[in-house]
Amino acid sequence: MSKVLSGLASLAIFVAGPAFAEEAAHRQLGPHVHGQGTLDIAIDGKKIEMELVSPGMDIVGFEHVASTDDQKAAVEKAKAKLADVLTVFKLPAAAKCKAEAANVENRKETHKPGEKDDDDDDKPGAPQHSEFHATYTISCEAPENVTGLETVYFTNFAGAQLLNVNITSPKGQTQAQMTRDKPTVDLTGVM
Repeated sequence: MSKVLSGLASLAIFVAGPAFAEEAAHRQLGPHVHGQGTLDIAIDGKKIEMELVSPGMDIVGFEHVASTDDQKAAVEKAKAKLADVLTVFKLPAAAKCKAEAANVENRKETHKPGEKDDDDDDKPGAPQHSEFHATYTISCEAPENVTGLETVYFTNFAGAQLLNVNITSPKGQTQAQMTRDKPTVDLTGVM
């Protein structure tokens, strides 16, 4: 795919099957806005699939490819923090959830002709920025107790200001936002 699919369409493809996930892994990243990330959540039975996409600036304070030892260390430290999904995104203890898989990458974003983001330095065809992309699989013994989600994402990453949250469950689809002032999402009724 030549462009990042937004919100629920991306999540639907991501959770639809391995072939789609593989294709999504090779897609070209699209424009983003500093301070804003996206968290897609798909809940199906006892499984929760999550996908986080955030600009590198929000996570490590720079977007170019890490070139110094300090920058490389910052990227690795951020990836390790993001990989610990149930520390970054806390579900109610009563749901008895455990992380099954976590994959965190720092990807280069390439602009296509005509695409713009919130910077003035766009040059089509050249890597301009990096994004952190994390996918998670979580299983919960008592999914009916998944009534909320709390995050330390904003505490861990100084540049992060907002997460646009897209939730898909057997009961439908909904959207929410998490911010520094409101680092929680009410999931009551989505199970």
